[in-house]
Amino acid sequence: AYAGVIVRRNAVCRDEVAVARMRAEELAAEATRRAAVAGADAGDASAGFHFADASQRGPFRLDLRLGGALEAPPFDLPLDAIWPQVRAALGEDAVLRRRGLVVGLPGASDQAYHADAPRVPRDIWLQHEAELPTQPPHSLVVFLPLCDLNEENGPTAFLPGSHQRWTAAALEAESSAPGSSTAGAPAILDVDAGDAIVFDSRTQHAGGANRSQRARPILYLVFARPWFDEAMHRRLVGGAG
Repeated sequence: AYAGVIVRRNAVCRDEVAVARMRAEELAAEATRRAAVAGADAGDASAGFHFADASQRGPFRLDLRLGGALEAPPFDLPLDAIWPQVRAALGEDAVLRRRGLVVGLPGASDQAYHADAPRVPRDIWLQHEAELPTQPPHSLVVFLPLCDLNEENGPTAFLPGSHQRWTAAALEAESSAPGSSTAGAPAILDVDAGDAIVFDSRTQHAGGANRSQRARPILYLVFARPWFDEAMHRRLVGGAG
């Protein structure tokens, strides 16, 4: 509730994660080859590619939404350690909306800070939920790194508190204050394969540069309140893309 992000250690068996990593690398290589056949380049910073099941999110950064392939072995990892946290934040009727793989290929640069979902306006929130002093999350993202994240392959950094409007405004004000040096400092999480990062989808975050020689695959899962679906997400984003 305060930081907008937590780490759940040893959420998934490392042996199972190792198998999933190998398959994720194969899928990323396959998507890259398929893009090349279509005349696209995974490292192209200007054009990129966007297919139904594979998109480029920046130079050397892929988002693979493979539907049923991510619901079957080796990606059907048990979520027993995660569901209690999800239900505590979103309610007992929370639903799993989406699975995907975000893969930082060697050469991927630092991402700009961004949130995965917009805030819900008060009038829309009140159509579905009771009003509270601080608006709870409408959706959560769970990152399951399929490899250890370190300085070389680029861990994800978070801006603690940026999921709430008042903390985001405070961070912005402090960061521009004369003499400010620490306001808005990112939290770079030290996580290993098998750990889970659970964060409010409104929390600002950014993937790091991959300076290693191997892909950095992360399985992600999006959980939401029943009324916050893809259609509402698109409506709230509007013309922003």
